[in-house]
Amino acid sequence: MSALYRRYRPLTFQEVVGQEHVKEPLLRAIREGRLAQAYLFSGPRGVGKTTTARLLAMAVGCQGKDPPCGACPYCQAVQKGAHPDVVEIDAASNNSVEDVRELRERILLAPLSAPKKVFILDEAHMLSKSAFNALLKTLEEPPPHVLFVFATTEPERMPPTILSRTQHFRFRRLTEEEIAQKLKRILKELGREAEEEALLLLGRLADGAMRDAESLLDRLLLLEGPLTRAKVEEALGLPPKEALFRLAEALARGEAQKALEEARRLYAQGFAPRSLVGGLMETFREALYAGFGLGGKALPLDPDRLLAALTALDEALERLAKRSDLLALEASLLRAGQALTPARTGPPEPRPGETPAPPQAAGEEGASEPLRPEEPDLRERWRAFLEGLRPTLRAFVREATPVLEGNTLRLCFPEEKAFHYKRATEQKARLLPLAQAHFGVEEVAFSLEKKSPLTAEPPPRTPPAPEAEGPPLEEDPEARLRQLARRLGGRLLWVRRPKAKEEPLSEDEIGGNGI
Repeated sequence: MSALYRRYRPLTFQEVVGQEHVKEPLLRAIREGRLAQAYLFSGPRGVGKTTTARLLAMAVGCQGKDPPCGACPYCQAVQKGAHPDVVEIDAASNNSVEDVRELRERILLAPLSAPKKVFILDEAHMLSKSAFNALLKTLEEPPPHVLFVFATTEPERMPPTILSRTQHFRFRRLTEEEIAQKLKRILKELGREAEEEALLLLGRLADGAMRDAESLLDRLLLLEGPLTRAKVEEALGLPPKEALFRLAEALARGEAQKALEEARRLYAQGFAPRSLVGGLMETFREALYAGFGLGGKALPLDPDRLLAALTALDEALERLAKRSDLLALEASLLRAGQALTPARTGPPEPRPGETPAPPQAAGEEGASEPLRPEEPDLRERWRAFLEGLRPTLRAFVREATPVLEGNTLRLCFPEEKAFHYKRATEQKARLLPLAQAHFGVEEVAFSLEKKSPLTAEPPPRTPPAPEAEGPPLEEDPEARLRQLARRLGGRLLWVRRPKAKEEPLSEDEIGGNGI
């Protein structure tokens, strides 16, 4: 028995799920006989590119009333890959110039029974540059009985000279609802039942690819009874939704100990840290949608903090790709908890047994002074703020000095860090949500501090030249050398004196005029 996605491959354009912007122009071109000489189908995997190319090949020679009918001998032969006039080539393994030369020879042959000879090149972006150049002239002026169909997932790798000679159709990802409807129809034909929530979960896991969803369903059909969300999660190794919601609630309430205990329990059950963090992101995403009235379970958090937590977890996924253990998981959850917990702007709570400091009057000295990074509370929040940034952005922001001025966080850059100041200013939209989460401010400001003449560093003092000891070198060089040898603990063996300079001979001494 073949795979599920092969058994339920569409036989007509009406069975193709979605892609209405592709089906309508192709159907009209088929009805009016205005097919182009070459088509290019691009898009993600599993969205129907190759299927649509086969349907187009079936429509060329279909013997039914509404082509392609999927029932006539021609359509069935194309569907089985047995028709001689429809050639499907894997460009990933046939990408050389020799392969293209062989293809050009086959193009010259007239079709046997169909009106046109159809050539389908799958993964066309894998052709080499020389192969594209060899195909270019044939594609520009093909014989009237030839139809080319290119299918690729990376159209940007196709040469512009090829793109300009084809009609380009971009396939989109399918929605969760569209995938769920197709899976529901398949289950109905098989006599099986499934919960709507389970089918939507499969659609979300497929990431818009129908073939991936059908492959997952083919695996789940081995389970007995109706398919439920709990069965799907258990069969695919996904953390339970209820456990993830408990973890999210603990982080939202600031109960770090309870959140870590739940994370350890899930980790002990064999769930990977990346799947736990990914599932937690889905929970926060659902809570964010619920906050905007789009349905789902809500959390007692405002959207800004949920966005900050999603940003922290998204960065944690990158770190978990390098190290995926319990410690990395706990660190990721604590960073998300810091993003969810509002920052305290008041004085720190006194430790046990410590007398709280009396409140400072408004008129006392220092009451309105801004908080400087020397304060422990601000220093800890600044460290957490930097950890929440991406590494590239963190490299620019860490050169600043944070100063809290009321409801504004001011980042002061020294004069020699003007480049860092410029880059940080351009990323203000990314910094503002984290600043609101960690410092409880409403605005982020930037300043480039210039050195004051009073605080400028004085020029280095030139040390006075040491006084010369002993006789000068010009007067008695041998005595000076002996003195230096004694200081260095050596012994002077001999001194080579320079020869006396000889005056050049005059013309009278040479004789004559020197000639």
